[in-house]
Amino acid sequence: MSRKNNENNNRDELLQGSSNTKQLFFFIFYIIFFIFIVVLLRGANSKNSKQLTRFNSGYNHSFKLNDISKNNYHFVYKKTVNNITTIYEGDRFNNTIEFMMSGEKAAKYYANDDIYYLKNPNTLEYNPTSSPIDFEILINSTNLNKLFSSATYTSFVEYLDNESKDYNYEISTSSMLRIFNNEETDLDDNTNKIIAKVDEQGRVYEIDMDMTNYFKYFNQTITDYKLTLSYSKFGSIEKLKMN
Repeated sequence: MSRKNNENNNRDELLQGSSNTKQLFFFIFYIIFFIFIVVLLRGANSKNSKQLTRFNSGYNHSFKLNDISKNNYHFVYKKTVNNITTIYEGDRFNNTIEFMMSGEKAAKYYANDDIYYLKNPNTLEYNPTSSPIDFEILINSTNLNKLFSSATYTSFVEYLDNESKDYNYEISTSSMLRIFNNEETDLDDNTNKIIAKVDEQGRVYEIDMDMTNYFKYFNQTITDYKLTLSYSKFGSIEKLKMN
């Protein structure tokens, strides 16, 4: 009788031990499975993040701002604010620019770095003045790179007749304030739109911007603020002098 009891006890202990082993096995299995899923998801998110980064800042692979960055070109800047259009046309050579600004009387300007001069039409002399270009922050080549890098690519239009393309981007006012004005804001705002027009060689020859929301942040009377930045004659501008 005692022997039989011992056998039953041994069997119960084995069964109990087997149950504990199974529980431990399943516990370890679930931990390993959970770790595997986490690693898999992190890998997928990392891959998607890299793809998204390439996608959003992929202008480097699709078109080039190099010719603009060299600061040697002819330009036409067209600004339309509240349906009033102003045109700036001239040349840039390194840190110097010379241009005419449209208006009731066209005005001629010369600038070296950040110092501007306005030509007196009567004396033909240049006198120091302030910059008439209130969108200067958007035409600096370094800032253009920052603008496209921080914007979100949305789509492109391809023109089969001359192989040129339009690349469409959007950027929030909050992002622009952080990049250009060092302001951290959390605005629930509409986006600003950018279109890069690219020729068959991959060069940007025109940038169209709707910056209404950005400039409206500083001036609530602005209902629309649009810019067209056109470039040509890359590398063919000679040293500029006041004349």
